[in-house]
Amino acid sequence: MAGIGNSSTSGMGDIIQLNVGGTRFSTSRQTLTWIPDSFFSSLLSGRISSLRDETGATFAPILNFLRTKELDLRGVNISILRHEAEFYGITPLGIDRHVEVCCFMATFLHQVG
Repeated sequence: MAGIGNSSTSGMGDIIQLNVGGTRFSTSRQTLTWIPDSFFSSLLSGRISSLRDETGATFAPILNFLRTKELDLRGVNISILRHEAEFYGITPLGIDRHVEVCCFMATFLHQVG
């Protein structure tokens, strides 16, 4: 992650600006911190200060999961996603389960087709 910024918008709470590999993301503090011991909770509370450099394409599915609590695996490299989820500390909430189901379905469909 290349950079992080913080701003307030009336009625919306804190909006966090992220620059991830040159791709800009905006999201709420609540979205990033609903998992208590995740990387983002630690970063935004000041417990850690290190940032990580990666691509926006890798980060987008992680942020979408945090926003919707659903995982869309279309066009996603499963091993990279699993690695990123582990780094961010969000695997206990089901990303591994979603990835395993997706891998099983992809293998099954490949064998049938």
